[in-house]
Amino acid sequence: MKRFRFALQSVATLRELRELRARENLAATIRLCERAEIALADARARRELLEDLVRSGRAFTLRAAEHVAFLCALHSASEEESAAGREVDQAHAARDQRLSEYYEAARALKVLNNLETHAKAAHRLACEREEQTALDERSSIAAARGHKYLS
Repeated sequence: MKRFRFALQSVATLRELRELRARENLAATIRLCERAEIALADARARRELLEDLVRSGRAFTLRAAEHVAFLCALHSASEEESAAGREVDQAHAARDQRLSEYYEAARALKVLNNLETHAKAAHRLACEREEQTALDERSSIAAARGHKYLS
């Protein structure tokens, strides 16, 4: 019997490459999410530090110019935190998009792998039937000739 050859092998190869690219894109996007979350945590820490400085500045005497400078820095830090928060949201949206692309590519590949598995099983069954038919033929010929067993 002929060797098994999956007719959709070229399609399977393309889907494997698509799934690999989707996985790599997802990994890169996850790294971007992590960086954005770290930047957000840093911005939040800077803002909290400045808030503590402004609060502690009220406990002792600050000149008006220093107080205004702290408030401006606090406002700037709050804006940086907001921008970092938006970047985190955008990174999470991109991650979710890449994740759905990966799931779709993985599902398409799994469908082809299942088709290949079923095709291999059908091929194996056809081979076994062909071998059994050949053995039955040999047995019939041997019986017709009067041989007890054919080895």
